[in-house]
Amino acid sequence: RGLRGGAINLVRRYTSTHGAVRDVAVTAAVTATMRASIAFCLASTAAAFQSAAPQAHSTALCATRMRPVDVLKGAGVAALLAFAAPAQAAQRTQSGLIYEVQKSNPKGKQPVKGDLIAIRFKGATTDGNVFDDTTKTDEPLYYRVGTGSLIAGIEEILPMMRYKEKWAVQIPANLAFGSAGRKASAGKPRIPGGADLYYEIDFVAFPGFEGDIYLQD
Repeated sequence: RGLRGGAINLVRRYTSTHGAVRDVAVTAAVTATMRASIAFCLASTAAAFQSAAPQAHSTALCATRMRPVDVLKGAGVAALLAFAAPAQAAQRTQSGLIYEVQKSNPKGKQPVKGDLIAIRFKGATTDGNVFDDTTKTDEPLYYRVGTGSLIAGIEEILPMMRYKEKWAVQIPANLAFGSAGRKASAGKPRIPGGADLYYEIDFVAFPGFEGDIYLQD
């Protein structure tokens, strides 16, 4: 969804541990299977990029590191997210979050601490196991920004988003559930320790902003 067939040229720029900067050009044919399971990146890009820069995971520049779904495995890709094509290149925060703005709303209001907002989201581990999904529930998640009840990575990303935007986010383990992971509980599957997480977050409502609560179509 959101990608056309044919060849796509991707140019990756990365920094080695010695500070040298190189360009890695990867050309991949987007097949029907890829279009269905990977909406905004090519799995072959990850393999080529890793072989050319084995240490890029820790040293790549913000807009050039592997995109979140590059490392998803097998059927987990389709099970995880049918991401739309990204509107902007991936960016990295100082804390290590990697995000792509999939649907932009430059004029949208950004929330500040204390604001009540509503989001829909889907989250999964790198093997494609979806552990949370509110994209099709009757109600979105209403949350008061800055209360600290969500994982650190989401707490950081929400004030960066604008009303009616949709982002794809890669959250490193230290900003998620850390080395301890999360134990399984009623309706909540186990998340292993040290797991990076991947989220699709949709900022759908901003109660009190522009009148009554507005839910996005």
